[in-house]
Amino acid sequence: MDTKKNASNLFKVVLQSVDPRKFLPEKVLFDKKNDLLTIENYAIQLKKNQPVYLIGTGKASPTMASAVEKILGERLHSGVIIAPPDSEAELKTVEMLIGSHPLPDHRSFSSSAALLNFITSIPEGALVLNLVSGGTSALFAVPQDGISEDHLNRVYGLLLKSGASIQEINTVRRALSKVKGGQLLTYLNHTILMDIIISDVPDDDLRFIGSGPTIPQVISFQDALSIIREYSLDDAIPKAVRAWLEEQIVKNPDYQTKDNDSHRSFVVSSASIVAAKFAELVHKEGYNVHLVEPAWAGLIDDFEEHICSYLTNVLEQKNTREAYIFFGECTVEVTGSGLGGRNQELALRMTKRLDGVKRNVTFLSAGTDGIDGPTDAAGAVVDEKSYRNALKNGIDPENYLQENNSYPFFKESEGHILTGPTGNNVMDLQLLLID
Repeated sequence: MDTKKNASNLFKVVLQSVDPRKFLPEKVLFDKKNDLLTIENYAIQLKKNQPVYLIGTGKASPTMASAVEKILGERLHSGVIIAPPDSEAELKTVEMLIGSHPLPDHRSFSSSAALLNFITSIPEGALVLNLVSGGTSALFAVPQDGISEDHLNRVYGLLLKSGASIQEINTVRRALSKVKGGQLLTYLNHTILMDIIISDVPDDDLRFIGSGPTIPQVISFQDALSIIREYSLDDAIPKAVRAWLEEQIVKNPDYQTKDNDSHRSFVVSSASIVAAKFAELVHKEGYNVHLVEPAWAGLIDDFEEHICSYLTNVLEQKNTREAYIFFGECTVEVTGSGLGGRNQELALRMTKRLDGVKRNVTFLSAGTDGIDGPTDAAGAVVDEKSYRNALKNGIDPENYLQENNSYPFFKESEGHILTGPTGNNVMDLQLLLID
């Protein structure tokens, strides 16, 4: 059996099972006869002629919007979503705008302005379904007055390469944005607002999913500047951004955004749910399956050691077929000039760690959105022979590791997992198979 191919196939199967078009009809129900909408057992009795609108941002917004269109049918008045490039969806009532990811560019800024214009046109008392998923932070970007679009793009790029956690990155993003950290609520306080959320962060903390556009929270300019300095970015960020933050700190170092009385949030899918489904699939393959919780959040170096500690334990103590499933997102401090993403980086590191192991071991790491960094790969899969096979073919993994150049390595050594954009995003999944 080709265990690498089998692992890749299992990953693709689990992606199909958590497609929003399949599970949302179980979470969002509409009784057309009684004009009753139910979200996760929360009933909303629509009034006669009360319009229903849809807004959405994130990698899963096209598939989520497609599902909601079919659920509500003609009861949905209209809608606008912002999706990544190359997104595909058969939408009739909802308009799909295109943004950029992982960095916001003119497409995100233009689409964000159009979405805000649409929101301001929604009449008072309307029901608004707000579809939020991972990727929102880059796709829905409106800089504060005094922050240019180019400067915001620059800061995003520096943060993503710094090794900062998603919580730290989003703390800075909130401070520099007009719509993150609950600030979008001011544009929607005339509506009845229902967030339908797919979580891509550890512990499903709503404040950090897409930087929490409709989640009231503290926005701290002081914390934002402290994070920039902690990662030695003080001199790298545009001077105008640093000066703007310092000015805000003098005026008001932090402030609390306010909620609306008619606002509720529902998490309909998350990494833990998808990881559990992955565990079920792997168990059917005859493995003793261990779902490692909680979701990982931290440096890739620590994550690598975390994963290898389980491998070492099995190699020393067990002779059985074991499988370990991890989920979450690690951070990478990029020091090289290569091309890749955190999943391919992790898989490339594991080629070295698996080299010389005396049992058949397979390791997979891939993003559920189908996009790992600025590449067309979801991730990669390796085994205990990958390192030596690469050397035999004249490919030295060490050179690629030094340059953070994982994408070309796997393109040459044929370890990529290619799914295309999946229309979903619930963090990354890792699978360690020991035969």
